[in-house]
Parts: sequence; C-alpha cells; structure tokens
Amino acid sequence: MSKSLLWALLLIVLCALFFIFTGGSTKIEIFSLAFSLKTSVALLIFTAIGTTIGVLLK
Repeated sequence: MSKSLLWALLLIVLCALFFIFTGGSTKIEIFSLAFSLKTSVALLIFTAIGTTIGVLLK
C-alpha cells in the first residue's frame, strides 16, 4: 500500500469514530430516488467517496 492510501484509510477510520457518536437520521434525494439513512452512515459514505476521489486524483 502506498503512503497516501494509508493516510486516506486513517482519515476514514477517524471520521468513522467521530460519526459513531452522531445521532439522528437524514433523508438523501438523488435524482428522483429518496434514501433514509442514519446520519452517521450518510456522512461516512460521503467521506469515503470524497477521500477516494482525492486519492485517485493525486
């Protein structure tokens, strides 16, 4: 594994630990599809997507 990939995984783990303590639920609408997720799961998914894009563009 490369160093940047390890940093990205560490960032995702730290965010996951933070998001565990975030409560509530959120509704996400993508095009005409609506998803109802726990807030922590939704934030973790978007963090993982953003981190992956950042690593791939670097």
